[in-house]
Amino acid sequence: MTEGASGPQSHLDLELLAAQLRRHAEDLSLYAGFLLNVLSAALPPELVRVRRESRWRARLARREPAVLGVSVSLGNRRYELDRAAVGGQVAARICHESGGVVLSTRTVSAQQWSRGLAVDLAAVAGSNAAAVAALRRLTAP
Repeated sequence: MTEGASGPQSHLDLELLAAQLRRHAEDLSLYAGFLLNVLSAALPPELVRVRRESRWRARLARREPAVLGVSVSLGNRRYELDRAAVGGQVAARICHESGGVVLSTRTVSAQQWSRGLAVDLAAVAGSNAAAVAALRRLTAP
């Protein structure tokens, strides 16, 4: 990935990041683990949240609690992937916030969601060396 003082410098880098995000977003459980392992290590923990099913329900199914939702807060946007239950349809949303108050929420396609998250991650990387490291890990083969 080509970068300078202001982070990713080419359109190709952003497209590569968005493609990686889309690939991982197909399996919400994998994606949440991916976010936790990559982004949480580089960004402040309050930026990444994961919602899991109850332990009781998972115990009945004889497995670990599955991930039902992932939320990433970057600047005045919050990117959410959410499903009602294991195996359920995943909804992608982008929320616009100000001072902790949600001003608007849009349901978007996985492609729009991934692209928006990639753009905002690149912007964060422009001022945060740890975020640059996270972007490198996101685009690694």
